[in-house]
Amino acid sequence: MKKAIYLFVLVLFFVQVNFSQNITKQSYEKAREVLDKAVAAYGGLENLRGIQNFTLRAVGETVQRNQSRKTFTADRTAYQIDVTVDMKNNRFVQIVKGGYPGGFSYHNGFAVDKTDGVTFDLVRNTFVVRPNIQAAAIRFRQRWIPQYWVLNAVERASRLRYAGKTEFDRRPHHAVSYANEDGAENTLYFDEKTGLLSKFEGLGSDRFFGDSVFEMIYPAYRTENGQPIPTGRISKINDELTEELRFEQLAFNTSLTDDKFKVPGGMKEVTFPAPQPFNKISETVYTVNAGGYNVLAVGFKDYVFVMEAPGGDQISRQAIEQIKKIFPDKPIRYIAVTHHHDDHAGGLRTYIAEGATVIAAPGEKTFFERIVKSKFTIEPDPLALNPKELKIETIQNGRRVLTDGTTTVEILDIGAGPHAEEMLVAYLPNEKMIFQGDLLNRPPNGDFPIANDTTVHFAKWIETKKLAVEKIIPVHGPVTTIDELRTAVKAKETAQK
Repeated sequence: MKKAIYLFVLVLFFVQVNFSQNITKQSYEKAREVLDKAVAAYGGLENLRGIQNFTLRAVGETVQRNQSRKTFTADRTAYQIDVTVDMKNNRFVQIVKGGYPGGFSYHNGFAVDKTDGVTFDLVRNTFVVRPNIQAAAIRFRQRWIPQYWVLNAVERASRLRYAGKTEFDRRPHHAVSYANEDGAENTLYFDEKTGLLSKFEGLGSDRFFGDSVFEMIYPAYRTENGQPIPTGRISKINDELTEELRFEQLAFNTSLTDDKFKVPGGMKEVTFPAPQPFNKISETVYTVNAGGYNVLAVGFKDYVFVMEAPGGDQISRQAIEQIKKIFPDKPIRYIAVTHHHDDHAGGLRTYIAEGATVIAAPGEKTFFERIVKSKFTIEPDPLALNPKELKIETIQNGRRVLTDGTTTVEILDIGAGPHAEEMLVAYLPNEKMIFQGDLLNRPPNGDFPIANDTTVHFAKWIETKKLAVEKIIPVHGPVTTIDELRTAVKAKETAQK
């Protein structure tokens, strides 16, 4: 009897294994069928492999999902990118022009020749050498075109799986998934009728909202020189629009010269000094460098106050580690952020997991409550692993003072400005300093600061409040003096006349 049961279990085991193996193979075969149709739609495998380079100009708008003036809104700013990718010789160059709310504008480039890279600023006419660029940087630029995704899936065919038939944009599609060289699992949606790629998506972790779907959509195609050419690209996170671009130009296999991948003439090379782990301002006031950002840390008799939680969990953990070395045996009791943008508050959850109370502007309370409730199962952060309730205090009458009789910090709301409807600064009256984010920035090499609308608003606020300020500590870049702030504002006003 025992022998019969053993044989039955053994047979059942092999049937289950065989069944699962068949499912995997069937999934691959169905995915391969869909992919082969896509290859044909893009002119065949020989045509795809014959694309040695492409030149693209994309124009449209960036939707400021986590960079808008107000929480839960989406301001739009103009955006243009010119990309040339030489796949045959492992080279690329891109030039980007865009901005953020509040008069922020940028115009910069990035060029790579194999592993030799260089970034350049077309506003300041400077460049920085960037050695040892990883191959993933070139692959990232190749992903602008759908032809890349199709060919990449072919080259990694053993990882193909059929995800099912679905409807997208009111048309039937077949979904196929595979893992690329960077370890990312991507799902490609192919139009059942045309075989063309309509979108690709992947799962990842958003610094504010955790588990998220990231989508890149090709809304339509036109035929040019026998090639299907996408008319543009739309980006979404959790179905929220983040970018909407039209392709004004997309050309394959154009004639390229070496100069194309070099820094434009007339630019000055600059170097960025290696950041120090922390900067001591006084016995109780420090700034900590974490991920290239400055984080304010103030030690009181029984606790520590921190201002700014930039980037995400990893950067916050880096900052907290350094803060605990500076102020051992003192808990981080309070955390404040200058404003809700993700490069200033994206690591807030990590401080909440530490038990810190959030000091916030009144209009940010609901936003931070939503952040705390986000699910982080793909990349669990400290708050997901050690859940805590949000402790939050909103600033009343525009001012919150922390003091132990010796050290004092005034957290002030400077009011609605061009960059954010609510903006906090930390005023250190004993040190005659202000810690701020995005109100006045300067490059890491200490080059001159350039004022924008937000800077002008900040300067007028300081004058109105008659604060004794000698130095300004930025989240981005080195310390600036009050005289440099005034000079930058004056230069802007003169240029506008």
